[in-house]
Parts: sequence; structure tokens; C-alpha cells
Amino acid sequence: MKKPLISELTLEEKVGQMLLGYQWDIHRKTRTLGAVPESLRTKEERDEYLLKEKFGTLWAQTGMGSRGLDQDMADKETTDTSAEYGEWIMAESDVYKIPALTSLDCESGAADTFKDLSRGVGAMTLGAANDEQLCYDLGVAIAKELRCAGATWRWAPVVDVGSKRTNQMLRTYRASEPERQIELANAHIAGTQSQGVAATAKHFPGGDKFEFRDSHFCPTQLNTNYDEWWEEQGRIFQGVIDGGVYSIMTSHHAFPAVDDSKINGLYRPATISKKITTDLLKEKMGFKGVVITDSIAMGALFTLLPYEELIVEIVNAGNDVILGCMADTNEIICKAVRDGRISEERINDGCQRVLDMKEKLGMFEEGYRHVKGKAEELVPETRKINLEVARRGLTLVRDRNNNLPFNKEKIKNVTIIASSHSDSIVELLEPLKKEFEDRGASVKIQRRLVNNEDMDRVAAESDLIVYAVYIRQHQPMGLPSLYGKEMETYFYGFTNGKEKSVGISFGYPYVHFTMLENADMFINAYSPSPEMMKACVEAIYGEIEFKGDSPVELNPDIRNF
Repeated sequence: MKKPLISELTLEEKVGQMLLGYQWDIHRKTRTLGAVPESLRTKEERDEYLLKEKFGTLWAQTGMGSRGLDQDMADKETTDTSAEYGEWIMAESDVYKIPALTSLDCESGAADTFKDLSRGVGAMTLGAANDEQLCYDLGVAIAKELRCAGATWRWAPVVDVGSKRTNQMLRTYRASEPERQIELANAHIAGTQSQGVAATAKHFPGGDKFEFRDSHFCPTQLNTNYDEWWEEQGRIFQGVIDGGVYSIMTSHHAFPAVDDSKINGLYRPATISKKITTDLLKEKMGFKGVVITDSIAMGALFTLLPYEELIVEIVNAGNDVILGCMADTNEIICKAVRDGRISEERINDGCQRVLDMKEKLGMFEEGYRHVKGKAEELVPETRKINLEVARRGLTLVRDRNNNLPFNKEKIKNVTIIASSHSDSIVELLEPLKKEFEDRGASVKIQRRLVNNEDMDRVAAESDLIVYAVYIRQHQPMGLPSLYGKEMETYFYGFTNGKEKSVGISFGYPYVHFTMLENADMFINAYSPSPEMMKACVEAIYGEIEFKGDSPVELNPDIRNF
């Protein structure tokens, strides 16, 4: 089809291009959890809802595709294969005359959304591997997998620099080297976009290195002055803009150095700041692509104003796509345009940017199809690249007594102590268990240590003890740490068998500093991907060398932590 001209579209159609609704709202009549029959829309009702809101983008959400939302979202089960979802999303978007983008976070691969796609090694591992070609190759591989699920817009990579105390640090590349971060991020972006998938640099204008609060739940703030911000984060965003990233996601952080206005006594979040989003990002920095909000349902934003007022503020700030808008948002915006609260020029600009991005992706070309490739053909190649990145990025934090590597011939019994607030931790660690078993060891995964006698038993029974810690964003919610019974393990841990005990973090890279300083041997693995677990065992046994160049400061100043 031909790319439509702005002059050919109605106001409602133009506004629709700026809207990205929650997929559960497409399926459900209410936002209550549970797929009870009376709460679900029929196919006809879904089509009516889509035509009413005219979403320019649909959100690929976990367990909500081809089966018509037959899972309670509270259980977070992944129910769709990529092929099933691809077929469903094509049928769903057929109601539109302008093809809809299909988007998802997918910072570390799409396995959390589609059960047949791969779990990636993550941006922190890419930073530790410090190789532009690997960044590019993994961007290509992940994008190919997304295309086989019908997805065309990836909300990654994260390029902002956050606090050491927050999960934000899990997702940056090389925070201590902004120029290198630009190079690695641009390589990953180029790889992603080479396959017809739009990349997204997020979250503009960035985070504060001392801010430990989470904007999902409460207001947060970037407290630096403009010059410091430019040196630490602004030039990174400028670098990816100059590198050609198609979209940028704004954050809900306030940035008083640029906009010190307040709403209800609180500094204005970047999402609803024209000075930050339009004057700084679009005009001063020259970004010509699509500006998308972070989810507007987050606590730092959603509770600030009544919904209708909030939507008007978001559009007027300069955002081109509203992530997570509710029902009747199209009507709210059109009404605001007609009564003069939003200019039609602002709508034209936002719509044009979305249409231009769709054109770059080839969505108006003859024969364009959302779905390309098959998971079973693409995933093996992605896993090969993941393994290479894992082997290059795996980082030895310390080996105080030079005990590594271990002689696998002498390791007959391995105990893995699993520490996490994620209920999936034992299942996640199965690949680690299998790698040890493949080398002749008998392996047991144990949840927690409960007392000194338990520690003594584990030490007596084991030739190698692995303390496997998994902390990721929102697991648990709040600051990245272990609490309660999970942390109690380390009251007893390392009191026996210390010389054969290895700590490994499969997520947050400061575990060795904040919780496991008693571990004489510690490895940062950054990700719970099977390929990273394979690399861990290879390195523990000396089959490969530790090559990772830590992307974070391993011994931070506690006064600035």
C-alpha cells in the first residue's frame, strides 16, 4: 500500500497513530484480573474497539495472543509460540487500513513473551564483552526472532546511566565510558534496525546516579546540573541520535535543571515537560524520530493528574506515541484538539513521525508481511551468538587465593545454593546443573541454608559449592537485594567450605559488594541465560579463560553508593 499523506487522514486516524494500548484492554471489557467469560470481548467487539481507538501500535504482551487471553494475567504464564502470535497479530491488525506496529520490551531476548524464542545474555554482558561486532550480531539475531512473531518495534537498548543501588544498572553497557557506550549501543541498534525492527534508546533524559527510588511507584528526580548531565548522559543520547536510532523513550524522572516547574508541589516529570521532550530532545538535540513515553500507568506519572488532563499534557509535551493509554483516549485527544487545548500541528507532527518510521521499516512496501522466518530455524543461531557473548563477557570479580580453575576430575559432588525472590530460580538453574552433570558431577540444587548444621552438611557432602544469586528488575520490587529468608542464607554461608565455594550473580552486578563480600571467589554472569551458565562452568573448570571487562566499578566508594 501507499504511505498515506497527513492530508488524507481524518483527525481520529492521525490521533490513532499516536496511541499504543494495553493488549489486555483489547481483550477485556474491564481491567480486573482473570479471564472470566463475561469480561472478555468477542472478535467482533475487539474489532469494534480497535476501529474506535485506531491504535497505530499494538503491544505484544505475555500470554495474551492467539488463545484469546485464556490465562489469568496474574500467573504471568507464557502461552504463545511466536508462530501462533504472528498469525493472531496479523489477523487482529487486518481491521486497519494503516498497518500497526507490534512492540515489546525484549531487552534481553523474547523468551519472557514467546516460549519458543531465546533468552538473551543482556546488555550488561554485551558491555563486559566489549565487542561492537557481537553487539551488532546479537541485535540482528534478536530482531529476526521478533519478526517471526510479527513484532516490528523493540524497546531497547537502555542507554541511560542509573544509580548503583537500582536495577537500572543491570541494563546499561559501559557506564564508566560514555563514548564506548555510544559505539556499542549504536552497533546493537544498527543490527536490530537492519532487520526491519525499530530500536528504542531509553529512558531520556536518563537517571540520577544517587537516585534509588523507582518511578514505577513514586516520583523520581535527576538532580544533576545541565553540564554534568551532558557529560554523563546527554552525549550518550546525542550519540545514538546521530547514529540513527528510530525511536527514543522518555522517562518519568523530573529534571529540574531543564524544567523546574511543579505540579501539586512536585517537579514536572520529563514525560509531560515540553522543555525536556520538545525543546531539548527534539529541537536542541535534533531528534527527528518517534518519541514514545514509558508506560503512563507508572506511579511517578499516573497519579499526578486526572487522566484526561494527563493525556493532554503528554501530547503537548511532544510525545509522539503514548504507551499504555486507556479506552476513549482517541476521543479525549480529538476533543482537546477541537477546543484548542492541543494544536492540530502537534498531532500532525506526531502522526508524521510514526508514519515515517513505518516507512523506514518497509511497512508500506508491496508484499510486506509482519511474520518472517521460523523460530526453530532462528533460535539456534541466536544461541550461538549468545554463547560467544557469554564467553567474552563472563567476569571474574575476585579469586583471593587463586583457587580457580577447579580440576573437574576431583569434583564429584556439586551443591548449588539458589538465592532469589523469583519462584522460577530452580528451573532457571537447570542448565547450570546439566553443565556440571555433563562433566561427571552429581549435582543438587538447594533453596537456601537454614542453619549452621545445614551449612556443615553441605560442606561435608560437596566438592564444590556454588552460591547462585539471581536478582533482576522487580524481582523483588524495590532496591535490588535479598530479604528475609533469602538473605538469611548468608548468615550461615561461607562459614564452612569457603575454599570450595564460588559465588555467582546471574543479574545485579553488585551482589559481591552488597551481600557476598565473604565469598573469596566470585563471578559476575549478568544473566540467567543457558549460554551464560554454560560459560560459567567452562570457566570454573578452566576450559575457557575469564575475559570479561567489567562495565561497572567493582569496588565502588561506599560513600557514593
